[in-house]
This record gives sequence, C-alpha cells and structure tokens, in this order.
Amino acid sequence: MLTPEYLQRITEGAEEISSSLHRTIMDMIIKRIMARLGRGEDYLLTQTDRWQIQVLQESGELLEDIQKEIASKTRLQKKEIKDAFMDAGITSLKWDDAVYLAAGLSPTPLPTLLRILERDYLATAGEWNNFCRTTAQDSQRMFINQMDNAYHLVSTGAVSYTQAVRDVINNITEVGLKVNYPTGYRMSIESATMMIVRTGVGQAAADISMKRMEEMNWDTVLVSAHLGARTGNGGMNPGNHLWWQGRFYSRSGKDKRFPDFVKTTGFGTGEGLCGWNCRHSFGSGDGVNNPYEDKKINFADNHRVEELQKKQRAQERRIRDTKRKIQNLQTAVDNCKDDKARFELQNILDRKAHTLKLQNKRYSTFCEENDLREYAERLKVAQWDRKQAMKSAAAARRYESAKKG
Repeated sequence: MLTPEYLQRITEGAEEISSSLHRTIMDMIIKRIMARLGRGEDYLLTQTDRWQIQVLQESGELLEDIQKEIASKTRLQKKEIKDAFMDAGITSLKWDDAVYLAAGLSPTPLPTLLRILERDYLATAGEWNNFCRTTAQDSQRMFINQMDNAYHLVSTGAVSYTQAVRDVINNITEVGLKVNYPTGYRMSIESATMMIVRTGVGQAAADISMKRMEEMNWDTVLVSAHLGARTGNGGMNPGNHLWWQGRFYSRSGKDKRFPDFVKTTGFGTGEGLCGWNCRHSFGSGDGVNNPYEDKKINFADNHRVEELQKKQRAQERRIRDTKRKIQNLQTAVDNCKDDKARFELQNILDRKAHTLKLQNKRYSTFCEENDLREYAERLKVAQWDRKQAMKSAAAARRYESAKKG
C-alpha cells in the first residue's frame, strides 16, 4: 500500500522535466518571433509572399527544434517514470508481504509482478509521448498564427509596429503551452505529467497488490485514508472518496463482514479508488488492525481541508504561471532589437513582476493563517534560479517606483 503523501511526492522528478521542456519550447518560439518582429518596422513591412515564405520556413525549423527537445526530454521522462514505478512496486509489496508473513504465509517474488510494472509503465510513458507530440504541432501553429496576425495588423495600419510586438508576446505569454484533451479540457504540461504519473503509479501498485492477493488467496482489503479527500457530490458513491476511505473490504464480495470492494470504492473506474489523480491506495488487511481507525475523519474537518487545499493549489498554479510569463517576457526583452518595442515589453515585465510579488505574499499569508505548509517545491518552474528571482524583484521595485513617481 502506498501512502497519500508518497503518491503526492512521487511525481516531482517528472514534473521538473516537463517544466524544463515547457521553458525550452517557449524560449524557442519567442526568440524566433523576436528575430522577425524585433528588428524594426522597415524589416517587418516586406511583401506578403516573402513574409509568408519566411514564416513557413522558420516554423519548419521551429518544429524540428521542438521535436529534438521533446525527444531529449522524453528520454529523461521515461527514466523518471520508470524509477517511480519500480519504487512504487517495491513499497507496495513491503506493506502487503508484512501482512502475509504475520499470517504464516510465504509470499515470493513473481516475474508476473514485474510484467505488471512494465505494462503499466509503458502505458503511462506512451500517454506522455502522445501529448508531447501534440505539443510540438500546437507550438508550430501558435508561431505561424501569431506571426501572420502581426504582419497583417501592421501592414494594414490597424496597429503600430510597437503595439503588434507587444500584443504578440502578450498572447504567447498568456496562452503558454497546454495539453489539449478530446473533451476540450486544457492543462499545463506540468499538471498533465503530474496527473499521468500519479495515476499510473497508483494503478501499477494497485495491480501488484491485487495480483499478490490472488496469489495468496487473500480476501480482506484495507484502503488508505487522508484528510482532505475529495467528496464529489457528497453522496454514498465511488466519487466520494471520504465515504469509502480507511475501511476494510471484501475483495470477492463474499465475506459479509465487510462491504464489497469494487462496488463500494469504484476501483477500476476513473472517479473511484486509484482513478484519476487519486492519492488513495490499498493493500492486504487482517480485518482487525486498522491504522486509520483512530484517525476517523469527519465530513466538516475533511471539507474544510479539502477546500483549503484547493485554494492553496490554485494559488500555487497562479504563481508558477506568473513566473513562466515573466520568463517569456524576459526572453522577448533580451532578443528585441527595437528600442521602443523593448521599452514597452520591459514595462509589461515590470508590472508582471509586481504581480508575482503580491502573489507570493498572499500565498505565505494564506498558509500561515490556515496552518498549512508552504510547498516551495510546488512553486518551482524550470530555469527560475536565484538570478532570475533577483531580476524579478528588481523589476517589481522599478514598477512600484514608477507608480509613485
């Protein structure tokens, strides 16, 4: 069995790689845009045909570079995912085997369990590869659309050159790179990686525990519990994790002392146990010793923590998002050859840095007032080092001074 804390922590290495991929691709896009837009109006106002040929050529180079970066990061990602799966499999078996040994049974490692890990790992790595491939195509479309739009706006006199540069970078910065799901839901690369890896690791551990119970002919299942479990619609159904967590179940449904495992928890479904982004796990139980029994969690306490955690994660996402926007703007400023456009972009960057300062302050205050731990690791984005933080702080001070003046 894996603890909720373990499942929360397991995704960190993979998230960092995804963040680095996001940063690299955004830098590629912005540098190429500034190479076209950052040289002044005389360079921008070329014949339409020549412009479109240049954009198409440049976007072809961009896609090739992005694909190379994704290939590099995917190799790293696969290693991170595989390590996470192997560690989860070992951790899960330690819990289960302790119960079997106490019962006088002798569990032995089986090649089948390794095959389960390999199968689940390949499924998770495959899903990550799929959305990385989609990201490369989306990045190319973003580049072409923004360049084409800027050209037509300036060439028709709809906006000034400086405003076109500012608007293009703003658009790229605000949108960023997202993973698009068939349902229309959009998620950042980091968030999608976190969900895929956490769900995959949880399901791999579940598959191993289930196979071991079949091998040992063991029927009693114990499900983990944690404060802040999702409550869904609040009803007695698999979507309400608070309702079924921390209890014993009958795997077969034949032991009438305990509820039916699958029917009650929804194991095997997206909304239930070990489903989408679930931090619950399960393992073998003896039907007597329940470490979660003394930690019975009532609805009011759980709901309070659930809502606080949602708000905390929302603030963390906003901080990460603002940091990425500052990085994008910094790349644009560093690569802009036109003084007027660079001045406009620097002003936008300064304002965004001021926003980040306020967000960080609100986050610390929120955590302190609600007795929540501040997760510095969940505020990280790739390439945001001490130097970048100091530049952002200076930009925020510059914005505040300009407002006072």
